[in-house]
Amino acid sequence: MSAHCYVGTTDPTNPHVVHARFVLFDGHPAAVVPTLARIWAHHGRRDAVALAAAVLAHDWEYLDPGITAATTCAFAGQQPVPGVGMTLATNRGVVEPAEPVSVFPLCQATHLDAEWIYLIDPATATVTVHTDDGDPIARYRLDARTPHATAHDRAHTTHRASESPRCPRSPVEVTR
Repeated sequence: MSAHCYVGTTDPTNPHVVHARFVLFDGHPAAVVPTLARIWAHHGRRDAVALAAAVLAHDWEYLDPGITAATTCAFAGQQPVPGVGMTLATNRGVVEPAEPVSVFPLCQATHLDAEWIYLIDPATATVTVHTDDGDPIARYRLDARTPHATAHDRAHTTHRASESPRCPRSPVEVTR
């Protein structure tokens, strides 16, 4: 069974607010982290700002740096994005402009249909992995040579209080 995830970045003016895109398949860290590193290295030309822009351009069926313009689409309404992945199919079966980026407070991540959230930090060229409740569990450098973080690369896990003064744990509508 595949894990759903969101991949994006935080709002530079408010780091508690996430701008992200939904990814339907292969959302586990063992798949996403090395995939993002390869997209960053090749499509993004080692530019984390370009990586974030590429990922935020569409909702994704899956991310795959091996996608080319000649890659065939499995479903009507999908489109291959060379070096990035396959867009999510639309309901009507035609290629349409991308939906708006999903914007949500990280502390409300538990209300999303996703097991993981990956946040790209363009300033440090890192990806922080968050669980479905928004807690960070690891940080990976995009230039790391292996898909697994070393002890040096891992972020220190922080435990938030169940109630944050900035963001109480109550349902909110996710902008999508």
